[in-house]
Parts: sequence; structure tokens; C-alpha cells
Amino acid sequence: MTKKKKRVRTLLLAAVLVNVLAAGTPKVVTAVQEGRVGRLGKFSEKAKIDNLASKIIEYMRSKNYRISTKPGEINIVYVEGMNKDGTLNDNTPNVFNDRRIVIEFDDRGTPQIIGNWEATINPGNYYYKNPMNPKGTANIVYGQFKNAWKVGIHGTSSPHEALVQCSPVTVNRGKVPGQVKSKDTGNFGINQHGGYNYPTDDINKASAGCLVGRTMSQHQQFMSIVKQDPRYKTNRGFAWDATIISGKTLYAEEN
Repeated sequence: MTKKKKRVRTLLLAAVLVNVLAAGTPKVVTAVQEGRVGRLGKFSEKAKIDNLASKIIEYMRSKNYRISTKPGEINIVYVEGMNKDGTLNDNTPNVFNDRRIVIEFDDRGTPQIIGNWEATINPGNYYYKNPMNPKGTANIVYGQFKNAWKVGIHGTSSPHEALVQCSPVTVNRGKVPGQVKSKDTGNFGINQHGGYNYPTDDINKASAGCLVGRTMSQHQQFMSIVKQDPRYKTNRGFAWDATIISGKTLYAEEN
């Protein structure tokens, strides 16, 4: 084979190799892109949650609420009408469509959500139809209540560990969801307890006005986190604050 023929053959082989590589490139790029999108999706979800933590703390500061920032200290927050990722929902009555959130500050002073569960701050339809108080069913007002809950036992028929009310809180009273016939302040047993695994779309008897996490397993997670607070480890009678926020109000400045 002459040098000229060898050179032509080499060029032909090189051309074939380039075409093969070019044909395979889209598949390789697609796979990489798909993996990157998956990872970015996870990062995006985490970013949303991190942003939600900062948003809640920013709101609390704007209201001059007390914020616990020391290592291990927790902030208990309930946001009405909000989904896990911080988006708002229609806040339909008798539905577990609120969030029970626990925020802790890391070593850099950045707020982190360490617990985020389905919850309700509103009573179920059952207790609107069958109020426990002649003045109407209790629905806790928005705001912060300081040193108002400590570890104890909620309930008699299905007793379980919970945060039980130990200082006065203020509630609205009414006969139907959203109605405010009067305000009432006192010790009414507005506990932070589990929701007996009622379905998401039916609070039913799970709440007569308490702050309720829907599932019992998630409530146990909540209590486990709460009891890691160094203030509780030092003092078993320690009483936590809780902040109650309307999701619409949380994002009001953006609308």
C-alpha cells in the first residue's frame, strides 16, 4: 500500500470515528443533563425550605417576637394555609392544611427548619357542631404566646405525650368556621398534640381548638426534637413559646 493510500485510509477511519462519537454525544449529554436536573431539583427544594426559614424569622423580627437563637434552642411556629414547600393553599376548613414547623439556628447563625409537618390550628367540623363551650368553639388567634406550653400528657381516651398549655392564650370563639363572636383569654387546654391519624381532608374530632399535628408518628418526631432543647434538659418544667402565623400575612409584603 502506497503512502498516499495509507493517508486516505487514515483520514476515512478518522471521519468514521468522529461520526460515531458525534452520534453518541447526545445520549451522553442527555444522561448528564438528566442527572444534573435531578440534583438541581433537590437543591431547589432545599433552597425553598431554607428560604422559608429565613422568611419566618424575618417576619417574627418585624413583629418583635421572641426568637431563640442559642445552640439547640428551638422555635415552634404554626403557619396557617401553607404547604410544606412554603406555597400557600386555599385554607379550606376541616382540612389539615397548616404546618407545624420547628426552627433552629446553626453555628453560623442561620435559621434552619428541622421539622415541618402537616397540622391544623383550627377546630374540626365536629366541634363546631358540638362545641365544648357555650360561648363557641375556640380558635387560637395569630400572634406569639410566651412560656405557654410544657411537656405533659394530652387526652384521656388515647393519652399521649404532648405540649400542654400552662399559661393563658387568647382564642376567637364562634359557631362556624371563620366566625368570631367573641374573644376569650385563659387556660382552655389548647395543647399541641397528635391528630390520631385522621385523613388529611377530615380533621373531625382531632381538634377542638388545639394545635394538632396530623399523624401520631410525626407528632412523636416533634416531641423528640422538642425534648432535645437544652433548656428542657436543664429544667423539665421548661415552658416553650409558640408563634401562630397566617400564611397570607407571611407573604403579604410580596403581594
